[in-house]
Amino acid sequence: MDARADRRVAFVMGNSEYREIPALKNPDKDAEDVSKTFRLAGFEVFTAKDLTRLQFEEQFRNYLAAADGADLAVVYYSGHGFQIGGENFLIPVDASLKDPADMEVQAIKVDDVLQQLRSRSKIQVIILDACRNNPFPRKDYWLRDQLIVAGGTGLAQLAGSQNTLIAFATEPGAVAYDGSGDLSPFSSAFSRRALAPNQEIRSVMSAVRRDVVKATNGKQVPWENSSLLDDVVLMRGEEQPAPPPDAQQNQQTAERGIQVAAAAEAIGNRDINVPVGVGPVPLELDLPTKDVPVSLKLASYPATGTLSLPDRVLPPQSSLMATEVDQLRYEPQIGQAAPVEVGFQIGAGKALKQATMKLSPSVDPCDQAAGEPLDLQGVGPGRLANEIGSGAVEACEAAVQAHPDVARFRYELGRALLAAGRNDDARKAIQEAADKGHIRAVFELGHIAAAGIGAAPDPAKANGFYAQASDKGDPYAMTALGRALFDGVGVQRDTGKGLDLLLKAAAMGHTNAMNDLALIFKQGRNGVPADPARALAFLRAGFDRQEAYSMAILGLSPKLDTPVVAVCTPKVVTKVITKVKVIRTPAPMAPPPKITTPKAPVVPPWRGGNAGDHDRSQSGGGDG
Repeated sequence: MDARADRRVAFVMGNSEYREIPALKNPDKDAEDVSKTFRLAGFEVFTAKDLTRLQFEEQFRNYLAAADGADLAVVYYSGHGFQIGGENFLIPVDASLKDPADMEVQAIKVDDVLQQLRSRSKIQVIILDACRNNPFPRKDYWLRDQLIVAGGTGLAQLAGSQNTLIAFATEPGAVAYDGSGDLSPFSSAFSRRALAPNQEIRSVMSAVRRDVVKATNGKQVPWENSSLLDDVVLMRGEEQPAPPPDAQQNQQTAERGIQVAAAAEAIGNRDINVPVGVGPVPLELDLPTKDVPVSLKLASYPATGTLSLPDRVLPPQSSLMATEVDQLRYEPQIGQAAPVEVGFQIGAGKALKQATMKLSPSVDPCDQAAGEPLDLQGVGPGRLANEIGSGAVEACEAAVQAHPDVARFRYELGRALLAAGRNDDARKAIQEAADKGHIRAVFELGHIAAAGIGAAPDPAKANGFYAQASDKGDPYAMTALGRALFDGVGVQRDTGKGLDLLLKAAAMGHTNAMNDLALIFKQGRNGVPADPARALAFLRAGFDRQEAYSMAILGLSPKLDTPVVAVCTPKVVTKVITKVKVIRTPAPMAPPPKITTPKAPVVPPWRGGNAGDHDRSQSGGGDG
């Protein structure tokens, strides 16, 4: 078997500076320490501190894109978290949780995080140092179709699926302690124990448990639920090959010095462009010497992204032989555009030189021209269909030719072809992307079937595609299928499942789902009682994401040249939106419109009629 570098990706969060409640002293430092631990173990690490709800959505999407196809995906969270009705929630720093519907629009459901990881990675690990008392004064919140009182302490037991480990800082229903040091007892023990070479993670967690029980005098007992089928070793103990002894070192000192200087000059002051989202990119350093005694050590590791050889990821402080340097690769982190520096210490015998090079991430022109909002395999904020310009087809054709194995480019080519009116070519490109595993392309096939592009509309066929993409976590598909199930369009009605899918899509930042939920709760439909306050919470969530239709329902107009939140004062917003009415202001001097009775039900504009949920009518949700 060919050796290869396993893809191991970690998302580490620490929330300390809460705005509505007292700050926590440990999570920021916990996140720094645990991030260093995972980087030393050879993970690509996404680190985030003091996340608001919108910041979480953006950074979690970037992490999911990187974790797509990963061998191991890890989420580590330190901060406030508590349970409601057996569901665990992580709390962003801007949460107020004053109203019953706030939990749905402000907090992060752990099970939603786990489901996304399941659909993208082989093995999932979630580690939660979040078992603190609920500090918010309100205790009852909406959870799906019930108003439920929040659990008093700790987190609820969370069931994983096959090949999953879920670890808690303490046992279910109990409280974790911050401790007396800079780090929590749990995070401190984890960082120390996780770097033990060649230790399987269940052995690591057992050692962590012993350390925490001792540090807290038995008051805190870490706990985990494992369904792992494979062994998971965080810190691999493989030793780097040492240079062979040089019997003629004394005679060759001068020659070695020349070789080291030449290698340093070849690496130093280089600026290498590295495309984002195409996998590890060979750096092609081409050292002028392949002399075995010349070695390189990573003196400074890039701040984001990962360096690797074809058979292994290189953690900080790794060493390379001169013969391996030509195989060095770098994979930039999705969502990070800033250049990074890599420092090398080059040596042979007593000769030693330092060299630094720059790596500059770049987003492909196809991603810039035809990437789609909320694409969990995308690399940027995306464009709506009506924003795709005439040069997108050419840019995406070039990307497909350069990277034939990257399914995302085929899908974006399909979007560009649709925008250009080349429907047959578009369907072919989208089908190829779907066959290669691009999830949003499967949704797009559903949209084509629902809209009747090239054939009669087929809602049942569309729902089949939506179900496939929804199972993989796509928020567009969740919204389209949720709406179909809720209303019984092309499928047997299942109000509960439909509502749940709409809530999941809204939790991922999809504003069309937020608008649908707002109307459901405003009107009260299919057995779901009317609740204007709950409707208002979802409209406010759309408003926060500068979504045009949410603002239209609220009777507001978006300002394209200034931040939308500056349009009006909170007093005015509250007065207008409390009744959840559409306020229409007729243009001056315009004749009164002719009123006619529609022959078919009026469909909200963001829903696209039989076309399902599609970005051609969505505004703003891609950036939320």
